Amino acid sequence: MGSMFVFRAFLIILFGDIPAVSKLLMMKGHNAVKPCRACLIPAVPCQLERNVVYYVPMSHPGRLHVLTYEDLPLRDHQQVLDQLTKIEAASTQAQRKQLTREYGLNSRSIFAYLRSIDLATCAPYDAMHLLFENLIPNMIRHWIGKFKGLDQGSGTYQLRKEDWDLVGRLTVAVVRTIPSFFVGTLPDIAQDITLYKAEAYSFWFQYLAPILLNGLLREPYYSHLILMRDIMALCLQFEITHADIDRLQIMVNNWVADYERLYYQYKQDRLPACPLTIHALLHLPTYIRQTGPLWASWAFVMERFCGHLLPAVKNRTLPYQHLDNYVQRRAQMQIVSHVYSLPSLAKPRINYTYAGDEKISSHETVYPKFPDLVLGRPVNKNVQLDQDSLMNQLIKYFATTYAPRFSGEISARISTKSLVRYGRLRLAGDGDRMRTASLIDKDRTGTARDNSYIKYDLLPDRNTRFRYRDDEPFRRTYYGRLLDIYYVEFVEQEEQEATETRPAIPCKVEPYILARVQECDTDGRDAADPRVRLVKYTKLSTPDIIHASTISAVIGRVRCSDGQWAIVDRSSSGARTQFVDDEGNEEY
Repeated sequence: MGSMFVFRAFLIILFGDIPAVSKLLMMKGHNAVKPCRACLIPAVPCQLERNVVYYVPMSHPGRLHVLTYEDLPLRDHQQVLDQLTKIEAASTQAQRKQLTREYGLNSRSIFAYLRSIDLATCAPYDAMHLLFENLIPNMIRHWIGKFKGLDQGSGTYQLRKEDWDLVGRLTVAVVRTIPSFFVGTLPDIAQDITLYKAEAYSFWFQYLAPILLNGLLREPYYSHLILMRDIMALCLQFEITHADIDRLQIMVNNWVADYERLYYQYKQDRLPACPLTIHALLHLPTYIRQTGPLWASWAFVMERFCGHLLPAVKNRTLPYQHLDNYVQRRAQMQIVSHVYSLPSLAKPRINYTYAGDEKISSHETVYPKFPDLVLGRPVNKNVQLDQDSLMNQLIKYFATTYAPRFSGEISARISTKSLVRYGRLRLAGDGDRMRTASLIDKDRTGTARDNSYIKYDLLPDRNTRFRYRDDEPFRRTYYGRLLDIYYVEFVEQEEQEATETRPAIPCKVEPYILARVQECDTDGRDAADPRVRLVKYTKLSTPDIIHASTISAVIGRVRCSDGQWAIVDRSSSGARTQFVDDEGNEEY
């Protein structure tokens, strides 16, 4: 029997966009003399047409005063408390105003009374707002000449209109060749950029911009883009080490310094190119070190929940009461659904079972020898071996696998009765999902998202051209198109009856799950390696057989203006948004 206990929860982190957190912590925020919540860097005033706006460059106009990250006067918790005490002890209103201006604080936040809160580090800059909804749109505005009325000054970073229109058309065309679980719909970024949200901006900048802007965005601006892509990839690592954070700090410092040189150009009239959001990048590594990876505090969760609350804010007379009632009733319904095992929404019933630890549907199969591979329909148990020289490809695979163990006829050991073809494969443990090429090519709707291209690793022989040298296997990355998935059994030992001199030998059969693929000619380059900028190919090889366990991920492709295909590989260990319903099921 259970016992009652007091459940205690301690608030340690706040998150939101810059204006929201400024209000929570009662700080001045952007457009203040001391706008940063992480340090006390003084802003530089810029006289605009109607008012004075404060910006935060690390180098003052004309490079008269240059700061590095090590020069920044970082805030700490006790310092903030001492500053608040001085503000509250001010004898006159004028003195109080001067102190609030000097410290970048308005008044004491309610969170200052919580001992679990460190006012200097409790509110990390949110990656979703800072990177995906601010930095990326601003960089695009720079490139198309629509950033706060600035031209390109002495730079050469602006794109021609026809080039940007081409990027927009290629972005739309990409959707068909990118798996749906990579990203949702991508509108024309040149014509419909207002339809882009954080998820679309994130995917476009990290995976499409390096491909689509290659050759259009001049150097050194293109290399500057690639550096930010690498920064984002490192920031979004699911796990990150202190050594990675040290490297990240150096990368961010270099990127901000290059940004000021390339876009701000150290000119007074170009100060609007240095908003607080550029300066805030410098503090990302410190926040990661203190509060964990960025995915642990990004605002996708909050924004997702805000979307659920939208139906409750239609009433203009009593909006807050309606909002409170909606949240309360939603929580009550979730409790009822959980207690009585009721689905939150009416859905078609799918029978699920477990194969080991993996939850599978009635349309899926898991073979005991391969618990990491989940096979799905369509299923064909009457495979014709005379098509596309399938038998020859199987013989080639098994001859390589078992040579020189068997010198006899390999084809006789392939159990054709056991051969089963599957149309779908997914990697267990919430891994990638893939379909065979025929399911994509036979789609009649014209809307199928192509997830038939895969990434796999093999161990070819480095000495394959030298007949008398020993084998020297090495790991090599391949990309290819998945044509078929087969389950087949190979007879390693045929059954033999007992004789006077030896006992009976039972038949020994080894099961295999094989994939028939067409390799992309990428020369072994890994598109997920940050040292590799682009991986392209022009043609596919003849079909070949590989073991399905060598498949590590699904990839996307982008058709380039030169007719080549570029690989989109997101298989690095980055954190990604996954949208689920109230029951934890993925939404597509």
